[in-house]
Amino acid sequence: MLCLLTIAASAQDFKIKSFDFKGNFRSDFGIGAGVTMGVDVFDFAPSYNYYFNSDKNYWTIDADFHYNFFAARDVTIYPIAGLAILNVGDETKIGADLGCGVAYDLNSEWAIKAELKYQVIKNWDDLYLSVGASYHF
Repeated sequence: MLCLLTIAASAQDFKIKSFDFKGNFRSDFGIGAGVTMGVDVFDFAPSYNYYFNSDKNYWTIDADFHYNFFAARDVTIYPIAGLAILNVGDETKIGADLGCGVAYDLNSEWAIKAELKYQVIKNWDDLYLSVGASYHF
């Protein structure tokens, strides 16, 4: 993940836009953090998510791509497509993320975000909602 961030940050005009914090609500609860990087209307948003489950705690790494539509003043809507890595105990699986998101800029530094994503992972498909905040650089 660190290598990918370093390579992406070195690309011309590609910059880190925000640091993101979120709560994930599915059949269990999780917390996550990530960064949003991009150029113009295209974003790359890798994140790490940790879930608290009564049986087994688990984590995911998401590498999502967004295409931003500026719907109204301070409102951005974006489709989500990307890869997901799921780790439960000793088992690791790879899948895909599909969904949509919306961000509302509170001011020049902070935004609130919500995303609805469907993770397609063998024997682990799940629809979930993420709600969080972003700090813009």
